[in-house]
Amino acid sequence: MTALANLIARAVDDMTQYQKLLARDPSHARVSLARVNHALVPTHVLARDLPIELAEMLGAEIAPTVMYRLGWLIGTTHARAFFAERDVAIADRSYRVLTGPFHFAWAGYGDVELLVWEPNLDETFLVLWESRNSFSAQEAINDNIRKRACDLQAGYSAGWCTEATGLPIEVVELACRAEAVSTCRFVMAHADRVSDRASEPRLHRPTRQYRVISARLTQPNEGE
Repeated sequence: MTALANLIARAVDDMTQYQKLLARDPSHARVSLARVNHALVPTHVLARDLPIELAEMLGAEIAPTVMYRLGWLIGTTHARAFFAERDVAIADRSYRVLTGPFHFAWAGYGDVELLVWEPNLDETFLVLWESRNSFSAQEAINDNIRKRACDLQAGYSAGWCTEATGLPIEVVELACRAEAVSTCRFVMAHADRVSDRASEPRLHRPTRQYRVISARLTQPNEGE
């Protein structure tokens, strides 16, 4: 197996074990994961209702930034809890980045396929990825909204990777299923370089021209 394949196998095992920590205690109105309390929120509230409310209160230009920052806070919190529970040291930074897509999918934000994997621990950090199941894109499609909709997902992945690497990672959505394309595509890069990276021609090729690396968890069998 290649080094990346080994990391993926390890990530699948770690996330499979981590899933078992999800606990619900209705008698105390509590849902927790790795000792972090959660509250279940409908996706249409996050993807449709909240952005509309924010746009009305703060303006259409500010609302996406707020959604991005909300995603950033969630991603950072999830990453911190996962790394602590699974004892993933800061020195293991490439692995810390790679676990993000698996948690992202398991938490319901979207699936991930990696197209460019260059997680260098400096200003040349670059990861290009796609999602076919972003809930924000799906809610936009359901409401016949034809614009990029995945600010929450972009912020989540930026927060996770910032926590994973200690670098100021930012994420830009390059394309969205809500725009009538087949996948949402995101570029992750150092904050000082992300604008330049987003315009690189090699990040805008058809999916078939990349060596696609799937970062997916399979559904466990009943009773496992």
